[in-house]
Amino acid sequence: MKGKVYIAGLLMAAALWVAGCGDRTPTIELQGDKTASVKENMINANRVVIQSEATQIDAYRQRRGWETKALRCGAEYLLRRKGEGGMVEPDDTVVVTYRLEALDGTPFYRHQTDTLVVGRREVTVAMDDLLEQVPYGSQAWLIAPSNTAYGVVGDGDRVGSRTVIVYDIQEIKRK
Repeated sequence: MKGKVYIAGLLMAAALWVAGCGDRTPTIELQGDKTASVKENMINANRVVIQSEATQIDAYRQRRGWETKALRCGAEYLLRRKGEGGMVEPDDTVVVTYRLEALDGTPFYRHQTDTLVVGRREVTVAMDDLLEQVPYGSQAWLIAPSNTAYGVVGDGDRVGSRTVIVYDIQEIKRK
């Protein structure tokens, strides 16, 4: 809960800062008289991060010989077992049991069970997008780039900033 309050506070502070800037775009000076907007620098930095993560994910997939499917958010999944319980729908309340680890296998959570409402982004964007694609009873691997996982702030507990995460989803059931 502390992590969610902390994140909410950061978001509020960022919103107030942006609102206070009005139409002015902050600039920083680079090598003498060259200037670039902070926004452009952030966009370029994010492109580098996204490309680096894509390379890491590709290597991870190749090491395991996985042929994954892409989700609309940019995460990827591999269905290990297709469930037979009907499709998970937006606004369904589900119970998901999973393990969470880094690409190098470092465990973040060895056994996690969450009850959530599909479509409300209560865990991560990647988890929500996956749930809308599979039936109840499915098991899957889900590879989530940091922008579809916990982003630049991490989860406030074990997952650090800009971390690609791998879900080992063991069970998806109705609440």
